[in-house]
Amino acid sequence: MEDLPTELIENIVGWVEFPDVCALRLTGRNISLKSSTNATCQRFYSSKRLDITQACLEQLVQFTQTGQIGHWLQRLTLHDCAAREPPPSNAADLLSQALANLCDRPGQLSILLRIDRFEKFEESREIASRLFHLTLSALEKSKLPIMALDIFKEGYMHLHGLHCSLAFSDIGNALTRHDRAALVTSFQSCRKLCLSLGHSTIGFDLDRVVRLRLPLELPMTYDGARHNTQSLCDLLSLCPNLEELQLLWEYEEFDETNASEEELHFFNRVGATCSFASLKRCSLRGIRTKETSIMAFFRRLPQLTELILENISCETGTFDGLLLLVSTTMPELDRLWLRCLHDESGSLEFQDEPAHSVWKGRPGSPQRGIRRSGSDARRLVVPSNRRG
Repeated sequence: MEDLPTELIENIVGWVEFPDVCALRLTGRNISLKSSTNATCQRFYSSKRLDITQACLEQLVQFTQTGQIGHWLQRLTLHDCAAREPPPSNAADLLSQALANLCDRPGQLSILLRIDRFEKFEESREIASRLFHLTLSALEKSKLPIMALDIFKEGYMHLHGLHCSLAFSDIGNALTRHDRAALVTSFQSCRKLCLSLGHSTIGFDLDRVVRLRLPLELPMTYDGARHNTQSLCDLLSLCPNLEELQLLWEYEEFDETNASEEELHFFNRVGATCSFASLKRCSLRGIRTKETSIMAFFRRLPQLTELILENISCETGTFDGLLLLVSTTMPELDRLWLRCLHDESGSLEFQDEPAHSVWKGRPGSPQRGIRRSGSDARRLVVPSNRRG
């Protein structure tokens, strides 16, 4: 085995678990040399999950110092939970110090925010808020240019009872509280932004509402809601070089007010004001909007290579114009996934779609999803219930 090429040894190292790598390196001097430190470190230290505790934060600071294995860090998952004590008072300073240690490798780190044990809705929102503000505070202080930021989007089912999202008001509060110029330094290199959003629930006591059988009305003004939706656009504007955008709305059945409707239809403002010259991949889920907004947004994205739309309600107008736009103005489109699209004319169905491009739903339900790839993605989509 010692006569095997170095490249093959490094490939073997990349596939086996760490204890087996250690055992392998002990089998001979040549094997130890060929299973290079670089390959081993890159395999095992490029991704790290960090619990927001004093000990873990201090460890991260040491881990990322010059000459340490944190040099390989590419994916950092920040994790908080309800059962844990609140973060230490110096948490932002420690995290920012660790991020500052990585400033000699700008634009290479992806940060993911995760929480768990969120039995109560209010508790989930509180923990999500404090982790979000901690992260932005650390980015503000360190000015580390990042590659990607995932705010509670990936890694969750996002089904009723299994929600995890950031309250809309937290975005506005963050941009008010933190130095926007410093955040620009961190976000201008960001290539991927994933965001799970929900209504602003500050001051909403669900237990009290249920106990007293009060209306499910959010204590929020219309002006406050408009500030929140504008803040989302401001956050997106910090990322002019985005190549991938994922937006998800977690719907809750609150009573309709002008304020709640403004937040619910946030994409109307995004569609009217936000533009991304480099965006290649876009995923929207749970969005409620109107035809003019969604058309305005995608007219500015002829360079898209991937488009995923799921559970989208076009409450004014139809999807007909968008389907035509996709097939005629996006020559690089290579992946098109559509499921559960609803507009003024009803739900779109795709009963005649070939089996290989069906996005399956519940057994026995109408076929309302497609998954197309390659040149098929650019072929005009004609819903089976819209023909004639």
